[in-house]
This record gives sequence, structure tokens and C-alpha cells, in this order.
Amino acid sequence: MAKILVLTPRFPYPIEAGDTLRIYHICKQLSTEHSLTLLSLYESKNKINEGVEGGVFDKIERVYQPKWKSWINSLASFLTGNPLQIGYYKSKKFEIKIKNAIKKYDLALAHLVRTGQYLEKQDDVISVLEMTDALFMNYDRVIKTNHWGLKKIIYRIEKPRMEKYERETIQYFDLVSLVSDVDRKALLSSEKEAEEDGSVSVYTNGIDLSARPYSEPDPDEPPVIAFIGNMRTVHNRDACKYFAEQVLPRVRDRLPGTTFRIIGSAEERDVRALEQYEGVDVTGWVDSIPEAAQGTLCGIGVMRMGAGLQNKILEYMALGLPVIANERGLEGIQADPPQQVLLGATPQEVADHIVRLARDPEKRMRLSRAGRRFVEKNHQWEEALRPFVEDINALLEKETPTIE
Repeated sequence: MAKILVLTPRFPYPIEAGDTLRIYHICKQLSTEHSLTLLSLYESKNKINEGVEGGVFDKIERVYQPKWKSWINSLASFLTGNPLQIGYYKSKKFEIKIKNAIKKYDLALAHLVRTGQYLEKQDDVISVLEMTDALFMNYDRVIKTNHWGLKKIIYRIEKPRMEKYERETIQYFDLVSLVSDVDRKALLSSEKEAEEDGSVSVYTNGIDLSARPYSEPDPDEPPVIAFIGNMRTVHNRDACKYFAEQVLPRVRDRLPGTTFRIIGSAEERDVRALEQYEGVDVTGWVDSIPEAAQGTLCGIGVMRMGAGLQNKILEYMALGLPVIANERGLEGIQADPPQQVLLGATPQEVADHIVRLARDPEKRMRLSRAGRRFVEKNHQWEEALRPFVEDINALLEKETPTIE
């Protein structure tokens, strides 16, 4: 049994967003064989003991850093030409904690480049970066959208800095974990490097099927289209705005009364902005996603921004919702269109898929069953993360001296 130090930029409880879900399940799988200590930054004292799950970490330590200090650090990074993201998560206290503890551990696992910065050039321990996705790719996609705003201006400055930083930082780790081969190829500078570099690897996401009971579609239900996602993220807000403006009116012209139900945490201003479109309903935070999605016609995964794997696609399939997505929405998911998902590149193609599903109950049923079988076979957490755990164990065994 090895001792593993896990570093996270935010306290990963309660488990809400996709990034906390992934690191939690990685740690849960590792904890079956090893002893884990969590060392986490946090910026809100109010939620510090909220929803902590037992049985994963043998020890939990936290370092408080108020937002005002993080913003000052970001400003300092901006002035020195470094990525704002890296500056925001700089903490002297956190750095000292790691420095004092690192030699006690066999391996250190950093969640995202935000904490990966503390393990760069670290020779005292095996270092692993759970990178998840390439941030610079997300910035690039935001820049290429049509609408302007402060965030787009910031991303224009941040993108080249982050691209340079991410390409360099992966060289310092014994293993780097990503969820999509698209991100891996973007990070590695050449086809030859992509073929030869085994330290940067792809490990897909999973989904907890026990918490998502499968139910077949009801052909008699009115047409309700679902979108599951945290509305605090720019890529989800953009996807919903795009759908409400470009796709929903085309559907409602042919299927009057069709509604677009957006399920996930949302600020009040975002609720107001989205519900100004006719036929849009924003639920906000819900206690049960399966209940909120009950009876919907299909799930939408048409994305213009974001990087890595979209967990919402797996959610839809697990719940028995036929999926309509574009190629960006399907990145990192090896589902076959049109047998397991429907692919739509334009607003008209997406609208046509929705109308056909509403008028063809048998097709809905086929896609529903095929999607559920797909996630059962390929995306249960234990199986999805098994290669990652095996590669970490191989690193540990390599560093363990043989006793003769």
C-alpha cells in the first residue's frame, strides 16, 4: 500500500460539478489499494464541512485563501506575463504545506494545472497531473464565437499564455491524465510526439448508473427537450443561448408547444436571460436530475465551446434519453452515430432530428436502449478508470526497490 498526496484547487465536496466528480471517483478507486491524504485550497468558509464523503481519504487538510488575495495574485501574473489561472491559485501557505509533507509520500496527484504548478520540477516524489482537458483549447473556442464581452477579451490575452504553459508543464510529470484524445493531440506539438509520448494518456469519464435509473421514453408525453449542465460555466450558457435562438424556433414552428428544459445550477441573472426566449424553462438547482429529466424527449449536447468530455452526454444515455449532439459535444465519447447518438452540425439538422424523434416513437426507443447499453459497457466509473489506476500502480512498482 502506497501513500498518496492529492492536491486540489478547490475543496471537492459537495460533489457537484464535472471536475469534482472526476477527481472524487479517481480517488475512490485509488483508495481501495492505497492510503490517500487530501490537501486542498478553499475560498469559502461557509461550505467547508458540507457533504464530506467518508471512506476515501484517510486525512484531509485545507488551506484557506480568500478571493481578494487570489485576484491580487492574478493581477501579478498578468503583469509578469503568466496565465491568470495559475496566479489565481498561487498560495505561499499551500506551497509550504506541500514542501513540508512531500517526502512522506510515495506519489503526489495534482488535480488540474492549478495545483500542478506546485509539483513542477519536484524530484522527491512520483508526480501525476490529472489535467482533465487543455484549457487553451476552451479559450480558443470562446474567442472564435461571434459574441463579444469582457471574458472574450481576457481569453484573447490568456490563450497564448496558457497554451505555452500547458505545453511546458506536462514535461515535468511522470504521468498526465486527459479525458479526450483531441486534447492530447492539441497539447503534443507533433504527430510523432503524439505517437511516442506515453506519459500523456487518455482515460475516459464514467457515470454512476445506480444513481440514474433507466426509464424508456413515453411516446405520449409532450415534446420537452432537456439540457443538463451547470449554468455557471460559459460553455453551457453559450450552448443554451445558441439552442434557444437558432434551433428551438425551428422546432416550435413544426411542433407547437415544444419546450426547452435547462436543468442545473444557475444564477438569477442567467435564468432571466434564458427565460426571455419563448418556450425556455430553467429549473435551477434540483435535488434529483432523473426526476427533473423525466418524460423529456431527448437530451441536447450541441456545444460551441468547452474542452474534454461532456458528462451531460453520458447523463442522457444513462437516463434513457436519445442524444442529439455535434462533433464537439461528442469529443472523448466513442459512440456511433446514428445507431447510438444523432449527429447534427447545423441548427436545421438538429431541429430535423428533434421533429423526427417526436414523430417516431420506435426510433426514440431504439436510441434510448442503445445509449444505455453503451454507457453500461464503456462508462461505468470502475471500468473507465481502471487503466489510470493500473498506470499509477505501475509507476509505484517501478520506483519500489526489489529486495533480494
